[in-house]
Amino acid sequence: MKQLDLNLLRTFVVLLEKKNTRVAAEALATSQSAVSKSLSKLRLYFGDELFTRVHSGVEPTPRALELGKQVGTLLAMLEEVVTDTPHFEPARFEGSISIAMNGFISNWLGASLCHTLLQEAPNAQVNIINWDPNTLDKIKEGAIHCAINYSPIESSKQFSQRKIAEDHYVGLVRKSHPLAGKTMTIEQSRQVAFASLVVPGWNENQPYINYYFEQHGITVNTQVRSSYLHMLLALLNESDLVLPCSSLLAEQLRDQYACVTFPFHTPTEVSHVMVVESHNKRRHPMQLWLNKVLGRTIDALTSQKD
Repeated sequence: MKQLDLNLLRTFVVLLEKKNTRVAAEALATSQSAVSKSLSKLRLYFGDELFTRVHSGVEPTPRALELGKQVGTLLAMLEEVVTDTPHFEPARFEGSISIAMNGFISNWLGASLCHTLLQEAPNAQVNIINWDPNTLDKIKEGAIHCAINYSPIESSKQFSQRKIAEDHYVGLVRKSHPLAGKTMTIEQSRQVAFASLVVPGWNENQPYINYYFEQHGITVNTQVRSSYLHMLLALLNESDLVLPCSSLLAEQLRDQYACVTFPFHTPTEVSHVMVVESHNKRRHPMQLWLNKVLGRTIDALTSQKD
């Protein structure tokens, strides 16, 4: 019998686990078409369809499941080999890179990160998407490479997380606002009207500014809430509304808007910017490269602020 290429077995192992050619391609740091070609060779070698198409991806045949049981420990060893692939070339990568972000973070980080990723991996498809309640599940499934949000991020030991930036919150206002460039007093906080950017899976139920001031016994008025930042920014130009805003985003908007300092320090919940990723894949060369690009991008943005 003709000897089987180890790379084909790697593809079989990952496809058996992921049951989706696109997700398998991302795990293998290759293209979906390359996975399909490998599958064709596997079918020819074993004389079986191995995987049939279903709505969610592919389903293993009884023969594929039998092969999976036969290899036993070898499957686990091969999976480890896949996870620790010794080489990744961004310039040759043709798959997708998916990163979920808190809406405030994506507005100051997303464009710069996307630009840097495409400079190094020009054939990649970059997806910057909203953090939502299913984000951690998508990381576990391999549909998302990493996600970025403020601490604390509640997760299990299946995930690794680390701090990548410091942030604090300010009030964003029009340049001619009475409080522009000033520190808001406690009495003024009771009188002004706030706007709030709604971020799915983070502050849908309560504006964070309300929670923030309630910790100090102060009730504030959040008059407008929206998930559309551009709408809120346009509204600031026409009113005296105050939009609680990441200082890193405010820095990028400094030519059009002014800032108001809040009377209390920013709590940890919105000062530590965290990245979370799969614990098992954290040493994969593609993941290591992605983390380096993320670190360089944030360093460049925060140095501009300083």
